Amino acid sequence: MVAVAFAGLAMIALVSTAFYLVMRIRLMRVDSARDRIEWLSFRSGDEVLSTYQALFPRSVLPSFCRFAFWAFIICAAVCLCAIVLLNTLGR
Repeated sequence: MVAVAFAGLAMIALVSTAFYLVMRIRLMRVDSARDRIEWLSFRSGDEVLSTYQALFPRSVLPSFCRFAFWAFIICAAVCLCAIVLLNTLGR
């Protein structure tokens, strides 16, 4: 069960990374006035998500990336609580 959850999170992380790369490349192509390399390295992930959502409002890429981030945070919190609970119960 744990291996399946880990594999699922790993797949979501890989897809999310690919989506971030796709969004950065599309923003680089749209924003021809600025330095193109800036979108690939100097912009934060949150700035990329908000700019991409403003330029492409019907796209699901930013929503999926936000879902992946919060799914990881929730999974990490659940795992931390499980570890603390198992240690306090003396197992």
